[in-house]
Amino acid sequence: MIPGPSRLERRIARRTARRLERLRRRWPGAAPLLVAARATLREMSPAARRRFLYGPDLRGFLGEAEIWLEILERAGTAGRPGDRERKGRALRALFDRIARTEHLATLVPEGRLDAGLARRAAGFARRRLRQGLQDLGTVLLGARIACGPAGATARGRREGSDRGAGGAIDLRLSPVADPEQGRPADRIDLGSVAGAGGPLTIVVGGRRPLRSLSVRFDGRVLIVRAGGQAPLVVPSPGSPLRDRRGPPDDLAEGARRPAAIRLIYREMVPGTSILLTPGIVSCRRRLIAMRPIPGLGDRLARALRIVRLAWPEGEREIGAQTRMVVPVRERGLVSYSLASRPGVSFINVHGKTTFDLADDLLHESAHHRLHAMQELTAYLTPGPETAEAQAFDSPWRGARRPLHGLLHGAYTFRFRAELLRRVLRAAARRPRLVLPLLHPRDRPWLRSELRRERAMLARALAGLRRACEDGLLTVEGKRLLRELRRPVSLR
Repeated sequence: MIPGPSRLERRIARRTARRLERLRRRWPGAAPLLVAARATLREMSPAARRRFLYGPDLRGFLGEAEIWLEILERAGTAGRPGDRERKGRALRALFDRIARTEHLATLVPEGRLDAGLARRAAGFARRRLRQGLQDLGTVLLGARIACGPAGATARGRREGSDRGAGGAIDLRLSPVADPEQGRPADRIDLGSVAGAGGPLTIVVGGRRPLRSLSVRFDGRVLIVRAGGQAPLVVPSPGSPLRDRRGPPDDLAEGARRPAAIRLIYREMVPGTSILLTPGIVSCRRRLIAMRPIPGLGDRLARALRIVRLAWPEGEREIGAQTRMVVPVRERGLVSYSLASRPGVSFINVHGKTTFDLADDLLHESAHHRLHAMQELTAYLTPGPETAEAQAFDSPWRGARRPLHGLLHGAYTFRFRAELLRRVLRAAARRPRLVLPLLHPRDRPWLRSELRRERAMLARALAGLRRACEDGLLTVEGKRLLRELRRPVSLR
């Protein structure tokens, strides 16, 4: 039986809390914010605390921090004076760790080890860690606004600090957009924690470019200091904010006026707690953040309605596993998710039907579930045979993939086959409700697609059985393989 979302959420939440405590001991420079995180968690209701610990904000921060602290430590070892053989081993270990991130091409541009790798890696790691602390500060600020007053409990006040969630937090606007977060350059997102009206973001406009803000929340209002302006007060989300004194009477024509700052709610998929970011478009060399895509929230809500009518447990699974959708516009791109961004689904919306969007939402939710399960349990034996060797045929990619990729493919496309089967059954039983949500071509296509999906699943399971016979699956991996042969259960 696949563990239900609530059980999985509880186990991951406990693990996240333990990781926060270990990181506090390992990274003294982050201790003030990590202590503030602990105080903020204590003030939340049990349900809000569990959801926060399971969500992408803390788990994403922890994943980044653990990776770059390890790389920083290995870079320090590789950079110390010593004999050539020892330095060579240290550099190879550093390279191997960098190779497991998405930044290999940045840090090793020529594809080979060189004397400057340790220095580049250390500098890059420090920048990533500083950005991680900035992101954690904004997350804690958003959590305190959304989940309760800033006044900490007595214990929280004893453990807090000026830089904690109740004190002033220095925030910086990025000079460029961050497409991986779906964030334009004029915004500071305050995490994905949703209060009564949803998660929040600070939007900075006006002609005067601002790069830094000092923000404090006193339990009722947000107090902002920006540049040389007087303190500004945001009484509630959506309230416009300008320098209360207004521009000087003798302001020369064309001079830059003070920036306008607003605290606003981030867009969400209607009827859900899923964040919807502005869209991004993939160009030849980079991703570009755009503005919100008109009508996309309603389209995603209709897609979720298909799942709800056909498979209510599947729709609840999407809500449990998906916290944010980052829409992407690129012809031919496959929607995707990353283990380092739990709960964040990058959905390609180019030319998609409503069913295609439903399929993508469920598919990426299955990836999130399996990534979370893998945080708790090892399904594959450690070693290059399971992590690196491109030795297993993927029916969906038409190419050889590591065993890890084949396992994810079998797990997630099994959800897709179940959705296809249930939508066909729902369309036959409740045509007046289901058929208006489908494209006219969908019903015959769904039948042929279900036959194709079952055939590819059979091929993938055969590959996993061979891996099991070769001793590449753990005891838990063998148990999961037995589950993959049965209908999907989401209890």
